[in-house]
Amino acid sequence: MNVYTLTTDTIPAVAQLMCSIKPDWWDYDGAYGQLSNIDETIKTVGWYLGEDIDHPKGWILCRELIGYRALELECSGFDDNGSFKLEHKLGELFDVAEKYAREKGYMTFRSGISSVGFNIHGQEINNIPKAIEELTCDRIDYKWYLENGFRVIGIQPNAYERGFHLIMLGKEI
Repeated sequence: MNVYTLTTDTIPAVAQLMCSIKPDWWDYDGAYGQLSNIDETIKTVGWYLGEDIDHPKGWILCRELIGYRALELECSGFDDNGSFKLEHKLGELFDVAEKYAREKGYMTFRSGISSVGFNIHGQEINNIPKAIEELTCDRIDYKWYLENGFRVIGIQPNAYERGFHLIMLGKEI
């Protein structure tokens, strides 16, 4: 077998393969769209807070993971008198995002948080389930997530650099 790159010329053949071997997941148009158009699989949507429309104070940008029926936080921030703050200052925007996700039929709202302040930060992770089970942190944004129905659904070791992990969070909506 040889390996080939998907191109606009080869996508029709792969779309035909997809709908032929798994017709309960794809028809030809759906397969073609997923392979050729990110609007079929991932979109971005966002909201912001401000005193008025021209003066934003905080934002969230989310990815719509259409195939997974999930909304995922891409990035966010809040200007707290010149200091960068995270999720706990953006609750109103999270509420809007969750409402949007429910209306679109999504089932999960996902996010992530860096391991800074967690007991695993800077450590090698050899056993992810054990690391999740023993995970501790006093960060206000992490506590905010937990209080708002999110739970730890995974850890991506070394996501940012060695010892600097990503704590993956999810919430059923």
